[in-house]
Amino acid sequence: MAEFQLGMEIHSHTDYDPQDWIEHSAEELIDEVARQGINILAITCHRALQWSSQLKGYAEAAGVLLIPAVEASIEGKDVLIYGLETFTHPMSFDQLRELRRQNPAILTIAPHPFFPSSSCLGDRLFLHQDCFDAIEYCHFYTGWVNFNQKAVTAGRKLNKPLVGTSDIHFLTQVGKTTSTVRVSEKTFAAVSAAIKAGQLELHTNPLTLTELILQLLRMLWMNLKGALLRGLFARRAVPE
Repeated sequence: MAEFQLGMEIHSHTDYDPQDWIEHSAEELIDEVARQGINILAITCHRALQWSSQLKGYAEAAGVLLIPAVEASIEGKDVLIYGLETFTHPMSFDQLRELRRQNPAILTIAPHPFFPSSSCLGDRLFLHQDCFDAIEYCHFYTGWVNFNQKAVTAGRKLNKPLVGTSDIHFLTQVGKTTSTVRVSEKTFAAVSAAIKAGQLELHTNPLTLTELILQLLRMLWMNLKGALLRGLFARRAVPE
């Protein structure tokens, strides 16, 4: 049976996101992913599932497998869930366990678990380790400061694979940190099974200090602009 090596970007945000003020559309993101030769994309807006047959078809026409996904907030912590075509917020970790039991193909990843934010899992990753199939290695680090190091240690301790993502908020972040997955077919079921089995390779390079500072400034501006404009223009309300 033939085996494919497929590049993935499976943590990304678009202008559909109710929390962050993102400027690019889903179609623009798909176009950039396809331009870089990346084969698999998941749009993971905060607490909002952006998914439709039309968007799936647009991605297919560009040669990209679009996986339905969401960055859920579960008991105040960020959790990436893949394979759901409908999603209702809020959800508890016990509800996530039941969802995974009923839908074994679902993939769950712990995003940036040890970054310095109250929404990151931290040590709750160990408390709820049965809820996760893999751990994210996020692109936002330098050679001197790397909060992913704890994720590497946790992955070894828990025997869970690392999945590289760019946590895309700007199109310039596409391709910064990715993973290549080995599958026999280009389907979500095959990708999910391969990630769970650790059949993937991490591709990443640290940001330079200049890149880090520029990204921080851009994120601060994005958040400020979002706070100023959210009341002036119709945007999806943030689910509580």
